[in-house]
Amino acid sequence: MDAASLYPMNINWRYYELEAFFAACAEHRFSSAELWLCPQHFLINAQYSEDPARLQALMGEYGVKLACICGEQNNPKPNNIAARGELLIANTRAYFERVIDLAALVGSPLVLVTPGWNYYDEPVEDARTRSASMLAHLADYAAPRGITLALESIWTVSSQVAPTIADIAALKDRVNRENLKFTLDFGAMGNAGETIGQWFDAFGRDLVHCHFIDGTPTGHMPWGHGARDMAADLAVFAANDYAGGFSMEYVHPMSFRDPAIYMEETKVLFEKCLGEITRAESARKGEEQ
Repeated sequence: MDAASLYPMNINWRYYELEAFFAACAEHRFSSAELWLCPQHFLINAQYSEDPARLQALMGEYGVKLACICGEQNNPKPNNIAARGELLIANTRAYFERVIDLAALVGSPLVLVTPGWNYYDEPVEDARTRSASMLAHLADYAAPRGITLALESIWTVSSQVAPTIADIAALKDRVNRENLKFTLDFGAMGNAGETIGQWFDAFGRDLVHCHFIDGTPTGHMPWGHGARDMAADLAVFAANDYAGGFSMEYVHPMSFRDPAIYMEETKVLFEKCLGEITRAESARKGEEQ
């Protein structure tokens, strides 16, 4: 775990051109990013994908690699992993196959997926069955392309399919694919009243990605604007030898107008906290000698 494991996400750059995001990454010395596939940044759907040449050119010009690609997939988006009905299931399957193809083409090792959302006029178990079937298909499609699916839980406001550790662990067991791993989303974790330690206890090294955000406890806020203690949180990751990344999924509207401010604020705080952890670890080892 080092300073390079922190990277921005373009989700709070939605009112800017994609190049502005890449330029800010370079200016603030980030070499990786998570790409959210909003149509104003990269247009892709079940029927069409824009030429990736522009995206590849921006990556090359600004020296930014993609650590993860996140498709649009939660209600009211049509790309629902737990979609119901032949047409919508086919749409979701085709969409994510295109996203996986894009990830393979541009060198992103991860594609973020969710359990999808259920309808209120059905048993939740029906949606869980459809979710497991879709995830198994997509994992099989992704495996020969060298792509890992990073599954995150969704808070209960949006879905009841897998909002807790127990639910998402059960879903993973049903899918039973080696290239299906986990994203820890602090917003969903906070909503469920769970802790980082509990996620590591449940999943260990299968945790490969983190939506690293502040909150009260939810809210997807920039760090320093919620109630979380970054140093304490990072210490848990360090104690568990976390080897994945920390993505700034800032969805709170406060971060939309001047997103570069929060990019830099988070970077400074992250590096400060890493320094504190390093010094504390050095002191501990010194006492043991």
